[in-house]
Amino acid sequence: MNQIDFFEKLFYPKTLAFIGANPRRIWHLGGYINRFPKDSLYIVSNYYDELMEKHEEFLKGVNIYTDISEIPDEIDHSIISVSRNRLIKTIKTCLEKKFYTIHVFSAGTGEFDEKGFEIEAELYDLFKDNENSRLVGPNCMGIYSPRGKFSYSGRFSEQAGNFALVSQSGDLTNRIVSSLNNKGVYFSFAASVGNSISLRSSDLIDYYNKDQNTDVILSYMEGFSQFRKSEFEGRIFFESLKKNKKPLLLLKGGISELGKRAASSHTGSLASQDAIWNSIFKQTNAIPIVSLEELIDTALLFRFCSNCEPKHNSILMITYSGGSSVLGVDSIARLNAGIDVPAIQEPTNSKMKELIRVGSITNPLDLPDVRDENIRFELFKLAVGEDYISGAIRLNPGPKWRGSDKDEEALKKYYADLMRYKETCDKLGKPFMITTPNSNDEDFRKKLIELEIPAFSSFSRAAKAFSNLYRYKNPKIKR
Repeated sequence: MNQIDFFEKLFYPKTLAFIGANPRRIWHLGGYINRFPKDSLYIVSNYYDELMEKHEEFLKGVNIYTDISEIPDEIDHSIISVSRNRLIKTIKTCLEKKFYTIHVFSAGTGEFDEKGFEIEAELYDLFKDNENSRLVGPNCMGIYSPRGKFSYSGRFSEQAGNFALVSQSGDLTNRIVSSLNNKGVYFSFAASVGNSISLRSSDLIDYYNKDQNTDVILSYMEGFSQFRKSEFEGRIFFESLKKNKKPLLLLKGGISELGKRAASSHTGSLASQDAIWNSIFKQTNAIPIVSLEELIDTALLFRFCSNCEPKHNSILMITYSGGSSVLGVDSIARLNAGIDVPAIQEPTNSKMKELIRVGSITNPLDLPDVRDENIRFELFKLAVGEDYISGAIRLNPGPKWRGSDKDEEALKKYYADLMRYKETCDKLGKPFMITTPNSNDEDFRKKLIELEIPAFSSFSRAAKAFSNLYRYKNPKIKR
């Protein structure tokens, strides 16, 4: 018998079923109906009449039924969205019909109460030794596969990319994918896996590591299933990270005592000790991430600067304000990430002094009174060319701040100037970043994506992302 390729069926299904469609959650169907071939999509609902009455135009051309028995057997991927009281019966019917991959959206299982624990225990037993089916969840949002032509969220971009995500939180999956799509980062896959009683984070990481369309892996993890205590989950996860050869940005939830309690009530996960995780990070190329913002920032830098090879954990800062310089350096120092903002040394310092009469050229470069862009650029070139400088962050609120957006020629010159900085850094293998505090300029955001220039809300956030890239590129540096 041929071995079933569950990941092919999970991410590139030829048939897809949604069991439990509800007219009050019509948004849940958008990413399937609008993207997946309608003749291969099957929807089952107890609210058939209400669905058709309220959403007939939206559902036109889709196969809609009132009972699972009416749809074909051997569905590649199915979504189960029923109450927990109907969950076990529904799953058993799906298994009888030989559904290959089953995503359980339904919550109220092991993370909720004693009854939920019993339901999840039964689910675990149904899939533990099942050779024909795999389960995603329960208690999760599910799968997003741009190349597979479906998404649990209709808001996610249809454009496919080279980032893959596995997350135990549905809300964080939404926020990570949406935020990064908005910044020009696109996904090969995203999987919200919830309580992970069948398919685990390690299974997804193994698959992403082998996938030719994936270059960078993101993960949010709270812990391991309470039903797999005897299955050496920690060791399996550790081995997955050791085998992985791609950048893996790992945000671990449940680090604090309060966080561990929250993780238990969120996904029913067993959080593990900090010392174990610290050891895992030291022995693998996984990059430890401590916040959602840091995960998004670091992913952005890997998207636009992955070809850079910073040799030192040191940056050049360019500002137009003494106060911004001081506060920016202070905020970077408070990161305790070993990031240096080194003074420009001789003879370069003297060469730079010859070009100006007013301003600071020690690093940060504080040049509010230098109006000649060519001089500003020459100062930048001299400073960033120093071997002990490995990246640059420029304070840049956007063209509206200077009024350049009102003049087409001025706007063209503005972006050409920005590209000079980027191209200089590209040739040196050093990331060029900008910080755009309080900028809500949508045209500016889109232009930066087009120019492949990563933008951050502060010096410290840019610097932390840079430091993560530096540590990945220099694996002998202890974290």
